[in-house]
Amino acid sequence: MQLFTSIARRAFKFLSRRNAERLWMHYAFALSIIFALLFAIDQVNRTITERGTAAKTVMSVGSNQVLLGYDILLQTEAAINDDARLFQTLDQNIAAFEQAHAYVISSPIWSDALQNHYFESERPLDDRVRIFADLAKRLPTAGPVEQSIVQRALNERYTARGLKGQLRAATELIESTARAEIDRLSDLQATLIKLSVAMLVIEILIVFAPAQLTVTANIQKLRKQSERLQTSREELQDANSWLNYMINHDPLTGLPNRSSLMTSLKAALSDQDGPEMSVILIGLDDFKSINDSAGHDFGDAVLCEMALVLKSCVDDDHVVARIGGDEFVLISDEAALELVGRIRASFAEPLEVNARRIPLSMSIGYMEISAGKQDPLSVIADLGLALQVAKNQGGNRSQHFHNQLRDEIGSMRQLQLDLVDAIKNGEIEPWFQPQIRLSDGTLHGAEVLARWRHPKRGLLTPDKFLPAAEHSGLMVDVDHSIWRSAMNLAQTWQHESLWRPCISLNAAPDTISDPYLIERFLFQLQKSGLEADQVVIEVLETTLIEGKDDMAAINIDSLAECGIALELDDFGTGYASLSKLTQLPLSGIKLDRSLVAPLPDHSADSVVRAILALAGELGLHVIAEGVEEDEQAKHLRSRGCAFGQGYGYGKPMPPDEFRAWLDQNADRALRAGQAGQVAVKRA
Repeated sequence: MQLFTSIARRAFKFLSRRNAERLWMHYAFALSIIFALLFAIDQVNRTITERGTAAKTVMSVGSNQVLLGYDILLQTEAAINDDARLFQTLDQNIAAFEQAHAYVISSPIWSDALQNHYFESERPLDDRVRIFADLAKRLPTAGPVEQSIVQRALNERYTARGLKGQLRAATELIESTARAEIDRLSDLQATLIKLSVAMLVIEILIVFAPAQLTVTANIQKLRKQSERLQTSREELQDANSWLNYMINHDPLTGLPNRSSLMTSLKAALSDQDGPEMSVILIGLDDFKSINDSAGHDFGDAVLCEMALVLKSCVDDDHVVARIGGDEFVLISDEAALELVGRIRASFAEPLEVNARRIPLSMSIGYMEISAGKQDPLSVIADLGLALQVAKNQGGNRSQHFHNQLRDEIGSMRQLQLDLVDAIKNGEIEPWFQPQIRLSDGTLHGAEVLARWRHPKRGLLTPDKFLPAAEHSGLMVDVDHSIWRSAMNLAQTWQHESLWRPCISLNAAPDTISDPYLIERFLFQLQKSGLEADQVVIEVLETTLIEGKDDMAAINIDSLAECGIALELDDFGTGYASLSKLTQLPLSGIKLDRSLVAPLPDHSADSVVRAILALAGELGLHVIAEGVEEDEQAKHLRSRGCAFGQGYGYGKPMPPDEFRAWLDQNADRALRAGQAGQVAVKRA
């Protein structure tokens, strides 16, 4: 320190001796340099802070755009159910997706690489984003078929054609551009700091105490600015860490999200020495009803509690991820069936959420994966197929994935597409099965059953195509098409004086719950020329139990007020409460064939007698299905059953064959086992 002070004094004496009158110019020049350097450092510091903040914002928006893309894909699938609120949310997410894109391409964080990525590459990201958004906008106004096409196109563009990857690449380019610019500015700042220090040393050597004090103060100021810069860097690192967490985790449950799951799957599939892994996809059945009845906040709480339960089902080093909506994925080295059983057991009792007990029904798709045999996207797609099959089979089921499922789903989807043309072209036709009065063996009526003459698959029975109609929302149109044809045929036979028809029409749950049922049905009835007492509507027990609103009960009451008889189909196989039989205006019940087949077995007879006694007390007639032998018919008649139906009297017949059956049997007294044989001979 003494040597340094000595040098400074000698330098000052030298300068003051050579040019003392101009010493103030040295002071002014030195101060000017110092202030210029301080200003430059301050500006660089401000620029670094601004660039860091801008980069954090742009990366957040870019990452949010990726999440919005996922949300759009998920909501397009749910929106096909024609939920207006889902369409509104979809529109909001599409607008947010476009706004995020506009913000990114207009941001100050830009480079030649980003310019090429968005506008000048072979497949510019700007064009692909706009095409994706335009496709999504078409969904609310599209028809069912076009909606399915648009939804598949969105999935293809987002995944198979790489829009998701390009969006992520854009975020990485933005981050690398920002870091490169900040590094460049940091280098400049470091250079300025070094230059400042050098100038300070020189000034100490050429100026005396007042200048030295000034320099010392400026050095302290520089140190403070350096500390602020360091603080800014730490804040930027914290922001990057938080952003990375948000990119890879579900904000609601804190579980890994789809992106993180893909990384885990990729790691599991790339580990050649690793064990075989079980992957399980869980989806809640009818989670929408929880949101609708209890509110979305409660629904969110259910998902959070469900996440905790699922985490408790596996070890800490196993993966539990939420990939969207009410769907969760588990990856474990435990056997799949054992893990599925544990999950089922964990949710066997109602879940306690916010002091309420909520029973949860869930469908599960599961499979085993081995290293190198599949890629993560195909694993999730295969699990999705298994989950869809489980839901299509009624829900609350577990389905193992196998390659045949893919063919079955493809066949189902093609069948759904064919159904639209089939309804339009009249390929679905009514078949008729006679119903006989057991008291005298004469014809009472006929049940109308659906058959589809598919141009390629041949004649299809209802079990082959009605599930496709239900899942595509075409069940109402199928029913009305069958009803219209059946009523017109019945009126034709009446004009030919073959028979005064009484036809029983089956109504699916969707049809009974249709708000426009009464208007459409009465219009068809009036147009056919039949009377109200010539038509019976058959409803299933599940229609009364599983109805999500009161529309089914309202329609049943309205039909009864119009003079239309209603019968409860397949009674004895479901779980309709006795109160339903007294509350609804039913005229009769149909005894299921499973109860008729064992007759006259004593156990079956006890059940049948109890049902007949109950029906008698309630003033309801009973039609027994599945009557094949005359002994069954006599036994039922002796117990008070009014009508019989089954192969013993006649199989379901197409219109021409049934007309021939009517021509021979409409005015005859029939015995079970006789009329059906005659009809076969005539056919």
